Amino acid sequence: MKILFTIGNLKKGGAERVIANLSNFLIKNHEVIIVTTTHDETYYELDNKIKVYHLDEAKELKKGIIIKNIKRIRMLNKIIKLEVPDLAVSFLPEPSYRLMLIKKNLPSIISVRNDPKIEYKSLKNKILMKMLYPKADGFVFQTEEARACFSQKIQEKSCVIPNPISQNFVGDLYSGKRKKTIVNVGRLTEQKNQLIIIDAFYNIQRKYKNYTLKIYGDGNLKPLLTNRIKELNLEKKVFLMGEVNNIQNVIRKDGMFVLSSNYEGMPNALMEAMALGLPCISTDCPCGGPRFLIKNDFNGILVAMNSVDELAGAMEKIILDQEFANFISKNAHKICNTLNPLKINKKWENYMRQILQESNRKKEGRKKLW
Repeated sequence: MKILFTIGNLKKGGAERVIANLSNFLIKNHEVIIVTTTHDETYYELDNKIKVYHLDEAKELKKGIIIKNIKRIRMLNKIIKLEVPDLAVSFLPEPSYRLMLIKKNLPSIISVRNDPKIEYKSLKNKILMKMLYPKADGFVFQTEEARACFSQKIQEKSCVIPNPISQNFVGDLYSGKRKKTIVNVGRLTEQKNQLIIIDAFYNIQRKYKNYTLKIYGDGNLKPLLTNRIKELNLEKKVFLMGEVNNIQNVIRKDGMFVLSSNYEGMPNALMEAMALGLPCISTDCPCGGPRFLIKNDFNGILVAMNSVDELAGAMEKIILDQEFANFISKNAHKICNTLNPLKINKKWENYMRQILQESNRKKEGRKKLW
């Protein structure tokens, strides 16, 4: 197969990492092309046999949004005519809209990566999604809850494929003594809601004074989080660590991981922490990714969204009950097998073959009618 992926960019992010890893897997037996919207630097390492195109030229930032998008559609159409892929796969709304506007007879799959109730909340996105998405030949969702947000016709031609664990996080379970550190990894944004972790930790540190909280990531909520830390006099207990490389080595020995999001698709940070064997706590947020990953009190703990008391209670449970912490840690580590990269990438490959075969059968049927 000759497969074309299209996405906004290949900067650091969950969808971007899935495309990079999937492309590196597929290139062994197929041709792979990646088309990004913007001309940003690629964060992920790609096999040198993978072709990469950008719809925007490096210095096109000053053009108006309408002109820019017309040029992007034309450029994507030009690339498709040049490369003649057998199949196209789009990630995230805007790249998907562009692909559906010009797809014609090109078999296409749309991958929905986030909570649809948030992603398609605006009137513009709602209209474009309802108008253009039915044109797609297939859909990939990360959870059943996300799939249930769409029409019956879309559900019938879709499948659910969770994210794979990054190979960097697949390894032996750490069995030594854990640090008295609570960690969170994610962008500092309203979606990730790290404020609630700081508030819950404020209650924890009053009883367990040896514990610290480290939050890894960057984003527009940093000033707000900094102010909350100061308000609670936690400057010597809570640390905003910024972005770091090799996070798997940095947090491997920490005491527990907390995800506090208001919504998620399939949260990579939670998956990776589980793969490392950290005792994990997550909000039970839409669209079902944490609930898919965590069986409560078996391989982690699920808590209600925005509940400081529940979150603090879950933290305290892990601190007090070492036997329970070890139990959920060992079970969490099993995710390395269930979401093994090879298994997940093969699911993608098989679904792509299925969509291509179905599309070819439809084409043959139309020829016979003529």
